[in-house]
Amino acid sequence: MDALASAVSAAAAGLASFDTSTLLALAAIYTASAVFSGLSGFGFSAIGALTLCWIPPQLGICTLMLLSVFTQATGLGALRRELREQHASWRQGFVPYAVGGVLGLPLGLEILARAPSRGLICALGSLLVAYAAYNAFKPRMLRLPACETCLATALAVGAIGGIVGGFSAFPGGALVIWNGLKNVSKERGRALTQPFILSMQVIALAIVACARPTMLLDARLLALLLTSLPLAWAGNRIGIEIYRRTSQPSYRRVTLAALGVSGVSLVLKSVVFA
Repeated sequence: MDALASAVSAAAAGLASFDTSTLLALAAIYTASAVFSGLSGFGFSAIGALTLCWIPPQLGICTLMLLSVFTQATGLGALRRELREQHASWRQGFVPYAVGGVLGLPLGLEILARAPSRGLICALGSLLVAYAAYNAFKPRMLRLPACETCLATALAVGAIGGIVGGFSAFPGGALVIWNGLKNVSKERGRALTQPFILSMQVIALAIVACARPTMLLDARLLALLLTSLPLAWAGNRIGIEIYRRTSQPSYRRVTLAALGVSGVSLVLKSVVFA
């Protein structure tokens, strides 16, 4: 009971540090992020990065990691039958990517801890804009042969995802781009990407808990989690239902536009309004 009372007290103190307009903006962004994640199987943090316009990067990224774990776990549970149908051997599944991601995560987390806030926000915004532009305008002939990915390549792609995920909570971007180059189906791509993202976020949080526990002991973080988890759950369920009822081309433009808007907003925040 004492622990519960302390948690409630800490959450109340954390909430008091935000004004009403900030809380409403964060709630709207987290909900939209959860819908996007349920729809596409990735990108909770890509849309959620827009929250860095209101809160510091270290607080914002840790919150995104925790909420991403929740939405990915929820999504895996809701889609377990569909994802099970895409089962592959460990060499063809997400495991080699995850091993590479573990190798890259420490560097990404070091960037998060040491990089200036303004530079970090600008870099993340630029990354999202570049990602959206690449997917929107890449040549149709830009495809790799339909052959099995070698172990070394999977490790390299995973390592890039780990580095990016460490400072942005967006580890799935590298794997999604790679799946696109290989022309992987959306079902197969989701079966690879979702477990990869979930494992990277859990491992990243474990590293942070061991190396920099104060980043996870912020009362504001607890307050954001308690207020955002119900919204994340509801948004994720809505996104999954949309995913089940639509084809990939139907929402591709919307998702790319959302990523682009999020990225441009972050760049403007860091360059113009900082």
